[in-house]
Amino acid sequence: MSDGAPRGGDVQGDGTDDVAFVTRLLTRSGPRTLSVVIGALHRTIELICVAAGLTGLVALLLGVWAWHHSLPGAAIAVAAGLPTLVIAGYVGMRTRALAAAIRRPNEVLAQAQDLVLRAKGSPELHKLAGRLRDRKAAKNAGLGRMRRAVRTGQLVSSVIGLASPDPKRHDLLIPFTPDRLRNLWLAVTIGLWAWLISAVMASLAFLSLAIQAL
Repeated sequence: MSDGAPRGGDVQGDGTDDVAFVTRLLTRSGPRTLSVVIGALHRTIELICVAAGLTGLVALLLGVWAWHHSLPGAAIAVAAGLPTLVIAGYVGMRTRALAAAIRRPNEVLAQAQDLVLRAKGSPELHKLAGRLRDRKAAKNAGLGRMRRAVRTGQLVSSVIGLASPDPKRHDLLIPFTPDRLRNLWLAVTIGLWAWLISAVMASLAFLSLAIQAL
């Protein structure tokens, strides 16, 4: 990647300043803070996933029970409950992988720094360093713990975007790849809507069973 990068008199130079700047930010970002915050976030999301999954399961079972005599009704119950179960499982699995990696924060940041070194002299690293400089990294000192952790996670993900991590050499970075994080947030968004639909379906099915019992 660095072989094709501009050298000498170009503004980008050999990328040494960019490497030093991004590496310094990674070191300053507070790996322990990131570990604590993601650990707490993981436990919260895990509880939400359990609640959403149970809601989906209840919607599915109650719906099929209430409308088993009607194929369309049973199909709607399955369509409302099953996606919530699947998405809750997916989100839980992905966040568990993030939490497992971040339990070793120093190693995560060391692997991220290795990627920075591999990207030395590349236009991508120069662009990332310029973007970070524009944000005036000194402002981060006034941020709260949660926002600092979010910034650190974004920085790690941005660094991963510079070069594809090696599955063996950078195994702890795989859960932080931009595509995986993007898919995770998309699943969370869809999952919240699916959870709402499942809750409505479970309520309707319960009401239907109550009416049938009268």
